[in-house]
Amino acid sequence: MNFANPALLGFLALGLIPIVIYLINRQRYHRRPWAAMEFLLRAMKRHRRRLRLENLLLLLLRTLALLLFVMAMARPTISTDTLPILGQQVRREAVIIDASGSSAARKTSRTSMETARDQARQMLLGLEKGDQTSLLVGGLPPSETPIPRPEMVGDSGPPGILGDLEQLAPGWLTLNPEVLISDAASMAMEHGGAWNFHIYSDFQRGDWLSEDGTELPAVRESLERLQAAGAQLHLHPVGPERPRNVTLSSLRPSTGLISSDVPIAFQAVVENAGIELVPGIEVEFLVDGQVQGSRRIDVDGGEGRTISFPYIFRMPGVARVEVRLRSDDLDRDDVRYFAAEVLEAVDILVADGGWDLINESSESDWLVAALGNDEVGPTGVRLSPYRVEVIPEDRFLSADLASARVLVLADVSTMGEELSSKIDEFLQQGGGVLAFTGARMKTESWTRNAWQNGDGWFPYEAGPAIEDKRRQVFYHWQIDAPEHPVLEYLSGFPEAGLGDVAINGHRPPLSQVPEADVLMSLDNFESTPILVQKAWGGGVVLVFGTGADRDWSNFPITPAYVCFLHEAMPWLTLRDGGGRNLALGQPWIQQISSEDYAPRVTMLTPDGGAVPLALRETDDRRSFDLNVAGRWVPGVYEVRFEKDTGEVRSDSFAVNAKASEGALVFADPEEIAAIYPAVVHDDSQLEPGDNNQLGSVLGDLWYPLFWTVLALLVAETSLAYFFGRARRRGE
Repeated sequence: MNFANPALLGFLALGLIPIVIYLINRQRYHRRPWAAMEFLLRAMKRHRRRLRLENLLLLLLRTLALLLFVMAMARPTISTDTLPILGQQVRREAVIIDASGSSAARKTSRTSMETARDQARQMLLGLEKGDQTSLLVGGLPPSETPIPRPEMVGDSGPPGILGDLEQLAPGWLTLNPEVLISDAASMAMEHGGAWNFHIYSDFQRGDWLSEDGTELPAVRESLERLQAAGAQLHLHPVGPERPRNVTLSSLRPSTGLISSDVPIAFQAVVENAGIELVPGIEVEFLVDGQVQGSRRIDVDGGEGRTISFPYIFRMPGVARVEVRLRSDDLDRDDVRYFAAEVLEAVDILVADGGWDLINESSESDWLVAALGNDEVGPTGVRLSPYRVEVIPEDRFLSADLASARVLVLADVSTMGEELSSKIDEFLQQGGGVLAFTGARMKTESWTRNAWQNGDGWFPYEAGPAIEDKRRQVFYHWQIDAPEHPVLEYLSGFPEAGLGDVAINGHRPPLSQVPEADVLMSLDNFESTPILVQKAWGGGVVLVFGTGADRDWSNFPITPAYVCFLHEAMPWLTLRDGGGRNLALGQPWIQQISSEDYAPRVTMLTPDGGAVPLALRETDDRRSFDLNVAGRWVPGVYEVRFEKDTGEVRSDSFAVNAKASEGALVFADPEEIAAIYPAVVHDDSQLEPGDNNQLGSVLGDLWYPLFWTVLALLVAETSLAYFFGRARRRGE
């Protein structure tokens, strides 16, 4: 026997109440001699046995009524095979709907979601009055997901669940079956009984199986919980057969830094996860809603194509970049968005600690040559997005850092307290710093004012110089973080010559450097860190443990030097692309300076809606935080800041869905059922009146128990009235 509400069984103790009252009433009388009462007592002795039986019978009825009422509230169920006479046959059949992005795939003229809704509706209408059901949905954001709750089936089905079912539409998220199955197991354990959960899905292979076709541990664990709850999972496939679909898996610029009047290319990756050739796919490239180019390509099954679209932005600002495909079997993966921050130019201030007035040379000569300095070609096109200004070290303290985006410390010798505070403030406001620790560096001042025993902006305590001026002993360096944005290109392009760099002088750290912050190290026995990063405030610091010129290495004369600088500068300027390109549900967080404060902030959504936003003042009262909750629909969102003067400033961010939903590679339900426990492949539908098709049927005893309680109360009342009248007649 099972109980839907076993916690209520503790109230069975209420059955003691009539017994306690009976015992108390027996003890409350006191004997007093009285002639008339003695006469009555002699008369009662003749009827004592009958009265005792009457009281015990009433006590039994009252106690039994209380006990059965508590049992009924606990909702006991019993197998109809064991006790076929008692209880109404109650089925517990719940529906699980896959509303992930792939459910929008079309099967002829119908989507997988429409097919799932139809089959689930047919199953629900096949239930009988008194049966129980519920609805669980996956692939939707939390705010749009119906709350699963058991519902009793009425004369025309479960009205609440049927209403929720009709409102379902495909979402943009991926399906996490382990979460849904765990929720189903929790519901089955909470409400008791043997539940059957029917999932209607296309069964994307990546959601249920690993790459080698074996089980996913998280899915198995959730199904074992479902099995322990006495429930089963029935699989109903609704995906299209042999779908033809290609996916736009990514869109990104050729460089992380985009500047006006500087040529750039956007690269779109188109993938075909199917097995058949998809010919004549038209790919369109749009900027701010206007088509700027298109290509027609063929994509073989299991292959991918990368398409490059060149473009030149003429004005600074945030541009909306899109790449679109002509619709195929799934439109959810036919567009990718990119919010491109276009800068007028990137101002780089170089503080040179090796300025030579006599030879008119400096430590940073090679750096300026590698970056270019706002050069313009013969056609008027700018060749470099950088404006580089070089100042001697003695002018650094008085320099204005307001317009600089990146600060380069090229072998600066002395780091005074005031100068360190100035760099600290620059980093707090989101600037980037690239420091070379060459031969002129006086480590005592850097340790005292910049490192500050780990509490400063410099990442470590710099040690004494280790160098071989005869250049007979040298080291190479090795990449420790090949996926870091600064080193990703160099790690995959050995022709750049990074392995040819010879280091004959360096300055090792004396303090411990976190492993996650070490980007490159030397190939010596100590694996000395040579390139280290540290996030500080809103900015970041990159420290090279060698010089910027050729005194300690041949790095400046290798192609790797140019590659490194052109990868490092965009990252120091924007790091994560300005935080404007997000995944579904990822919040957009910005810090707004007091000068840019606006009393009215509005977000324009891709569908044309307007959402008011609010700025929150920071604790230091020097700026404001803007926190936009994660969005669940892909597109470009524009945020407008309107001041009281009427001035309007705009910013934008882009949201993209995961490309994996476009694979449309489905797992065989029979394969899933063979691998996992408590899984049944069920491609049939429940017909009205079919009581044995969907697993075991249970008898719910709470109906007869309530009728029994009512009958006991009527019997107790009737007997009490009858016994009372009989006593009055006997008197």
